[in-house]
Amino acid sequence: MPQPLFPRLNPRITLAEQVYRQLSTDIIRGRFAPGAFLSTGKVAKAMGISPMPVRAAMTRLETEGLVEIVPQRGVRVMGVSVQELQELFIIRSRLEALAAHLACPRLTDVELRKLKRLQLEMAEHERRRDVKHWLVTHEQWHQLIFRASGNRYLTRLLLEIWHRGIFRRFATRNVPGHMDRRLQEHRALLAALESRDAALAERLWRDHILVSGEEIIRYLETAQVPGATGPGIIGGLDGFHNARRGPAVAANRARLRREGGRAARRAD
Repeated sequence: MPQPLFPRLNPRITLAEQVYRQLSTDIIRGRFAPGAFLSTGKVAKAMGISPMPVRAAMTRLETEGLVEIVPQRGVRVMGVSVQELQELFIIRSRLEALAAHLACPRLTDVELRKLKRLQLEMAEHERRRDVKHWLVTHEQWHQLIFRASGNRYLTRLLLEIWHRGIFRRFATRNVPGHMDRRLQEHRALLAALESRDAALAERLWRDHILVSGEEIIRYLETAQVPGATGPGIIGGLDGFHNARRGPAVAANRARLRREGGRAARRAD
């Protein structure tokens, strides 16, 4: 039996909110590719509702930069330029590092166990080369830390930034060794969190985002990825003024290995 296009509606949540949640999830997870057009009428018919809440959801998605409403054509799923993605990774590196610092003393034993479980799931997805489920689990791993920070405004900002960075999902499928390297970095991050070393967790998290972003941006600059528009990158990700990308990334990787090993020994 074929799977329905959209899940069953929840009567306790407004229709516009449900449409927004479903479409934003589908866009972020790559179900609708950048440049694809969505029909308000077809979405409404598929969900068994009137077009009005669908239009309201589309307008909200447009304000968040996920779609563009094109007169006479429909609603187009937005791409993101390489330059914009660079800026997003720079912001992520600072804000996610702050979230890790704040979350470190607040994480409960239950949350730490969940991080370990998600880590094991990511390892299994990586072994199977299951990029789709690896990305979903990876997102859950990061967002657990966002929420554990206890700062609602910071969490909201980070979730919005994740929504805009959807192109990293397409690059992850093609960057050799990307998933394996992220898993190694996650082990070091988890060890720092378990040892309650907030300063170390913050440094490791910052470098984790910078190195990951550098790999993805290099791929997007050299590959013909649909929707990845705009000029190439001149400066590197390690700070706003660093123009020598290679040495900076090598230094970040070396620091991740060195301090990650120290955190693991301390956690043991």
